[in-house]
Amino acid sequence: MSLFDGGQSMSTPTNAPSVLIVEDDSATRRLYRFLLSNGGYVVLEAEDGVAALEQLAHQHCDMVITDMNMPRMDGMELIRHLKRDHPHIHVILITAFGTPDTQKQAMKTGANDYLAKPFDFEELERRVRVYFQNRHS
Repeated sequence: MSLFDGGQSMSTPTNAPSVLIVEDDSATRRLYRFLLSNGGYVVLEAEDGVAALEQLAHQHCDMVITDMNMPRMDGMELIRHLKRDHPHIHVILITAFGTPDTQKQAMKTGANDYLAKPFDFEELERRVRVYFQNRHS
């Protein structure tokens, strides 16, 4: 199957898990998208929490990877909305300003996982893969 005969490539089958990347930096979003789409995930993108919620109103998603500091709606506020309106979505919060208190606050707010920048991108891919493997076992 090619992109020309059905819209899906073999690396992203129609039943592939979907991940929404919420990040205000477009270069970082592209990097995460490249990393995860090569892993076989359907990757959606939003530049902040408001855009993410607008997208989730019309599209199913299994996981959200969100930055913490963004304009309009930060990652913590997005997590509060997700846990209220989309409790099935697994959330990974990423921040450049990580402290033990920030991690505690993120988990208390409803994040399922937490990564502090800088981190190895393979670690992010590993955490995504482990979540989806465990979800289906």
